[in-house]
Amino acid sequence: MAHLTTLNSHYQLTPKVDSGQPYGYTVGATPKLEAPQLSQNMQDTKASRRSSLTHLLHRQSVAQAAVLIAIVSFLSKFVGFAREMVIARQFGATGQTDAFLVGMMVPGLVLGLFAGGLGTLIVPWYLGHKKEDPDRARLLVDQVTLVWTILFAVLCLAVWAFAPQLVSILARGFEGARYALAVQVTRLLIPVGFMLALTGLFTGLLQAESSFLVAHMWTFLGNVGTVVCLLTLTSALGIHAWTLGQTVAAVVGFAPLILLLGGRRYGFFGRLSLRHIEWRVIVQFAALLIPLVLAGGVGTLNVMVDRWVASRLPEGAIAALNFSGRIWTIPITLLAGPIATATFPAFSSMAVDGSALHAMDDKVRRTVAFISYIVIPSSVGIIVLATPITRLLFQRGAFDAAATTVTASCVQMYALGLAFQAVLPILGKVFYAFKNTVTPLLIGVSIVGANVAGNIILSRYLGAAGIALATSITVALGTAVYTVLLRRYFRAEDRVSPPYPLWAQVFKTALATIPVGLIAWLGLGWITPVTAFIPLLLRTMAVCGAAVFAYAVCSIVLRLHAWQTIADRFSGLATRLLGMSRHT
Repeated sequence: MAHLTTLNSHYQLTPKVDSGQPYGYTVGATPKLEAPQLSQNMQDTKASRRSSLTHLLHRQSVAQAAVLIAIVSFLSKFVGFAREMVIARQFGATGQTDAFLVGMMVPGLVLGLFAGGLGTLIVPWYLGHKKEDPDRARLLVDQVTLVWTILFAVLCLAVWAFAPQLVSILARGFEGARYALAVQVTRLLIPVGFMLALTGLFTGLLQAESSFLVAHMWTFLGNVGTVVCLLTLTSALGIHAWTLGQTVAAVVGFAPLILLLGGRRYGFFGRLSLRHIEWRVIVQFAALLIPLVLAGGVGTLNVMVDRWVASRLPEGAIAALNFSGRIWTIPITLLAGPIATATFPAFSSMAVDGSALHAMDDKVRRTVAFISYIVIPSSVGIIVLATPITRLLFQRGAFDAAATTVTASCVQMYALGLAFQAVLPILGKVFYAFKNTVTPLLIGVSIVGANVAGNIILSRYLGAAGIALATSITVALGTAVYTVLLRRYFRAEDRVSPPYPLWAQVFKTALATIPVGLIAWLGLGWITPVTAFIPLLLRTMAVCGAAVFAYAVCSIVLRLHAWQTIADRFSGLATRLLGMSRHT
């Protein structure tokens, strides 16, 4: 009807009296409905498409967000692997790489703790204030941004001044050239840490506005910038081409977000002033943030602990742990991570709106079941094929067979706890949705403390692989504690319907994974003798493809809900694409 109205006004169409014209309309003294009409229709169609694209770019549903983030994460992971392959070829698993990774710890990991905490807390905090008064909510966000920007600037100055002491604490086994390089890298990457911390806040704000894609797109482009720097500048700058690449990635991920949020669409950052700040609200925000930083940064703190213990092992141990992380985290980065990111605002909205606890309980159960469906078979495949995968990705240049052996053993030990690594953030975010940061803090501190003890003990017997195994064990224990506490949390309301059968679905997933493990084990003997890149790639892909096919068949036979969800999504997407092609 709107389209007919537009045509009527543009071409002065009037009802037919008795003119012999078809369709009951006659054309007045205006141009005929030929080329101009087609041109107008094309313009309207193009405008509609641009509007739809803009809407999709800036606002997505949970399902759209999960799919789009997964796609961008896949592309980003591909670029990230290109980066790691270049690093492995140029620098290998050596003391120089160890020093750089330690140098990244304070700017990247410590301030990264605040990035994750700010990005997590700002979602329920902003949504809660927005429900009461949207304009005041934006004003409070401006005040929080200004105060924490100043605090981060002061913290960065302190890090620069005390960089030597910090490196001594974080890598007590370093000395000589490794120690000097670690201090130098720490100071050079301080601006990176500053931008990462605020990028976390900006990303959280966009997620609260149901815009999940933009931040990931700029992160992807930043990763591309890092690879370009490594490829073009390593011969001239040495390992500091990596430093420059990290800086470029941080700028690309930071600058566009602050410009977007400060623009007309969102309207933030228009009232940045220390005058009239509501300090009571700022203090309350900080009281929520600090425990959340510690609790939400369990993974980061574990990385720091792992590197601290590994600094006392032979050179290359820290690098091996880092390279192994690029492999075992693939399922989390590509699938489990996007799901966790997309569902958190939904959890927060349910908590703010006062939704029934049993509804939220079922949503959490379904999310955990879906993630388990993805991660459990992935972990089995990674454990069995760790050596050929490591060889395929990294063994070239300075990364030799010995480095492959150490790295692959770390991959296997980390992959033992892959399912728990994927589920733990989901369970923690339920507490954050209700602004409960104390419980995750206590659990997180316990996990880190147990990890320290486990690292020290197991590294004596298994080296770097013992550090990875200790991390898997402690994260599994932390997940178990979360599960028990959440059951009590949701028991506060009597259910009106049976709960979603999470454990039955997990058990069926484990059954469907058995053929995956058998195929990977049988294929290992076929893959292992191959060393050339292309044959190794083709054989690895063939084995993985056969395992995926077997898993799909078992999923259908066992009627796994996650498989049905995936099939329905692809079926709906195919239907929409066919409909679009017919209309065009």
